[in-house]
This record gives sequence, C-alpha cells and structure tokens, in this order.
Amino acid sequence: MAALAKFRPVDSSQHDKDELREIVRERSFRSGRYTLSSGIESDIYFNMKPTMMMARGAQLAALEFLKIAEQVEAEYVGGLEMGAVPVIGSMAAVSSAMNKPINTIFVRKTPKPHGTRDVIEGLGPKEDLEGKVVLIVDDVATSGKSILKAIEEVRRVGGIVGDAACLVDRDEGATELLAQHGVTLHSVLHASEFVERH
Repeated sequence: MAALAKFRPVDSSQHDKDELREIVRERSFRSGRYTLSSGIESDIYFNMKPTMMMARGAQLAALEFLKIAEQVEAEYVGGLEMGAVPVIGSMAAVSSAMNKPINTIFVRKTPKPHGTRDVIEGLGPKEDLEGKVVLIVDDVATSGKSILKAIEEVRRVGGIVGDAACLVDRDEGATELLAQHGVTLHSVLHASEFVERH
C-alpha cells in the first residue's frame, strides 16, 4: 500500500504540467516535414505514444485528464482508438490507486468484425452509457474530427457529452468544430508551447 502514496491528488501542480511538457518535448515532438492523418502536411509532428507508454509520462498525462474529468463531473472517460487508448488505461489505474475510480471506454473506428460486433468497448454485460456524463479525450487534437466521431458514437447510445480534452492541441480548428456540436475542448498543452522554443 505504501506505493500508492506516490500518486498526487487530482489537482496536480504546475510543476507536474511543466514536467509533462518536457517529456512530450523530448519523446513526442518532432520538426521536419510530415503528413498528418488528415492528409495535410505540417512542419511539426506529435507522436504521443512514446510519452503515454512511458511510466512517468503515463502517470502525468492521466493526472491532467483526471483533473479535467473531476471538474466536469464525468462518470466515464473515453475516446477513439488508437490515440486515446493508452491514456485512458492509465487513467483507470491511477484513479483507482487514488481511491477516486473512474471507468473508461474506447470507440472503435469500425465495428468489431466478430463476436459482439461492438463499436464501444469496455462496458460490462449490464453496463451502459445511457444518461451518463462522458468526457471524450484524445492525445492530439488537430481538426477535431476524431474526437467528434467518438462523441457521436457515445451520444448515439445515450451518453451525455459536453466536454472533451486533449493532451496537445495543434490549434487548427478542433475547438471551433467541437463548439459547433455543443462541446467544450479542454487542452492540456498547445503546439505553440513547443514551436516557440524550437
């Protein structure tokens, strides 16, 4: 049980956020010429997996998202595969260790081709999202379309989504797109924080 004391309260400090920023800078930020998933070319790129799969990066990212989840009184946290999956797994584990458990789900891009053919994964046999407040998260927000797809699927099964969150916001339209659908985007970090010092 002593190891649990290492987890800080959900109101993580500015020091934690600064540390997360430096981990992202070292492990996930790249400059050059890259084609994004949207097909648009960019001179900066964020591959958040090396941050979210690192023990300390996973913990810090989870703490930042858990702080937002608490603020918006979310009952579940979820997101679209694959971007959201590493961090939501960390969130479930960290929240339990903090005695503030929150369950997580993820949305498949296409229905599971066998078995239950589920689009939303993580719910137990007698569990559903009807009337539940769900925070939708993603690792990087660009246009916001990936986040919106997850929102639409959660809303389709009765979940209530008024908030979304991302670890890095590229500030390329996601906030505006989600606002059109009644969703507020909470961004932990912004791409400009990395470009200014590069």
